Amino acid sequence: MNTDINELLLQSVAELPPLPDTVNKLKKYINEAGSNAETSKIVEIISSDPLVTAKLLQLANSPYYGFSREISTITQVITLLGINNVKNIIIADCIKENFTIDVSPYGLDTYNFLNACSDEISFISNWLNDEDKNLSHLLVPCAMLLRLGIVIFSNFLIQNGKDKEFLTFLKKNKFDDISVIENEFFGVDHISFLGFLLYRWNFDETLIESICFVRTPHSASKQVKKSAYALAIIDHIFAPYNGSSPFNIRAALALIKEAVHKGIYFNVENFLEKLPSKAKENLKKRE
Repeated sequence: MNTDINELLLQSVAELPPLPDTVNKLKKYINEAGSNAETSKIVEIISSDPLVTAKLLQLANSPYYGFSREISTITQVITLLGINNVKNIIIADCIKENFTIDVSPYGLDTYNFLNACSDEISFISNWLNDEDKNLSHLLVPCAMLLRLGIVIFSNFLIQNGKDKEFLTFLKKNKFDDISVIENEFFGVDHISFLGFLLYRWNFDETLIESICFVRTPHSASKQVKKSAYALAIIDHIFAPYNGSSPFNIRAALALIKEAVHKGIYFNVENFLEKLPSKAKENLKKRE
């Protein structure tokens, strides 16, 4: 059963509408040029598509990045964020646009789910922009995609009439450790499946590895260990079920201390100060 479902999942993703030509041209150029990629050529590719240009400028001027002045040109975006971050942001945004979002198979309210996803990205900039701006910029597209696996699985379940069956599984397990249920049902959990898709969609390797090690940041390579720990911390605070619960906030704080113990610096005081109000309240309940 798992094998059949896994194959159907892959097929459903393969049948998604193709990414815009602009995005494919951008990916092809950056991948082929590597470190020799020229800003002027990237500006030319992006500027040829008014919609992609508008969305990129909109994202660059959003609170996610917290720039003090308005960003009005693609050249400015590339200078401030870097080529790979711009590529990741554009691909992430285009992929998200391909999905109708209905997470009812997970017993989640779609409106609240989308708000939590937005809050998740906002928290990244609020937490890390002053502490580690480069890390903050890297994590924005990561956070944009982090819950995409749940969206994909939900769409698949609805389209194949298995949404109620899956929700029953979750309810029987009281919505605890959904990755276990996903593995039993699909043969893979949504984070692992997302990692496979990001590789297939040709995202930056740092972004792919950071997401793949969300559940095991201590096992990540030195190059991505800090970003993996940061995503793991964020994953606890904005978990689909019981996000910001006393247990999850304590777990997030424990991850920060674990990271510091391994030589990865996070400012604990800054983290506690920037926590969402609900998380702060729940943390006090356990003190």
